[in-house]
Amino acid sequence: PSMAFVFFIAFTLAFAPSAGAAEPLRVLTSFLPMEIFTRNVVGDTPGVTVVSMLPASTGCPHDYALTPGDMKKIASADLFVANGLGMEEFLGEPVLRANPKIRIVETARAVLPIHGGHGDGDVNPHTWVSPRNAILQVREIEKALSSARPVSANAFRRNADAFVSRLSALAEEFEAAAKTFRRRNIVTFHNVFDYLARDLGLTVVGEIETAPGQEPSAGEIRKLSRTIRERKVPVVFSEPQYSPKLAEALAREAGVPVRVLDPVATGSPALSAYEDAMRRNLSTLKEALSAR
Repeated sequence: PSMAFVFFIAFTLAFAPSAGAAEPLRVLTSFLPMEIFTRNVVGDTPGVTVVSMLPASTGCPHDYALTPGDMKKIASADLFVANGLGMEEFLGEPVLRANPKIRIVETARAVLPIHGGHGDGDVNPHTWVSPRNAILQVREIEKALSSARPVSANAFRRNADAFVSRLSALAEEFEAAAKTFRRRNIVTFHNVFDYLARDLGLTVVGEIETAPGQEPSAGEIRKLSRTIRERKVPVVFSEPQYSPKLAEALAREAGVPVRVLDPVATGSPALSAYEDAMRRNLSTLKEALSAR
């Protein structure tokens, strides 16, 4: 047979799987951090679309109820990337009713969970607010994307590797800074920074809201301000997603300043948005905890 013919056969075999590459993959993410992580792993892989279900301004999807528009998004997606551990209460039954064929990826299953929080036996679902955990969750996303679309597995791996090396650098910055912290007790708005505290050897000695949307009583504020003084907590941390009023009232009572820590649950879906927000958190923590 002619050389050209042999080449043609080899060429055809080499590119045969690309028939599958034409299959579009539609990925739905539950809320902002999952969208940022997924967009980083997808990169510019052709034929893969990433849509977020919650608008970037909604925040944690704790008690979020699915809308008819969400049901449509779920019905047309192949893969649903969620945090899991109870963060998205609508996972499971409602999602599967809208689309029995959808694959649900609970990225936090790779993380060692912290128990306790809003009721006994609860697991704290705010895993992503830790660069070390983010790495584990990004790897889960990479695995899920690759099994949903094996033809793009190499691209997903390359993109995930690049993102993970940026996240590792970020984690190392946090760990280096933690060695300089003189204060280790913190008070946060709710239980959103527990994983980061575990990474950095900090102790969360109090939370302003013990359940989302449940305002503390005057007595609880007094008790918390006593804890702040006794445990030498240098600042009260509020979150950009919530009104600062409670944090300010507590800080006044305790005689300490308020600073903002951002759990990256709202904001820009830019590829670097997670790293940018976490670096702002790092400089806030340095300023608050390294001072004498």
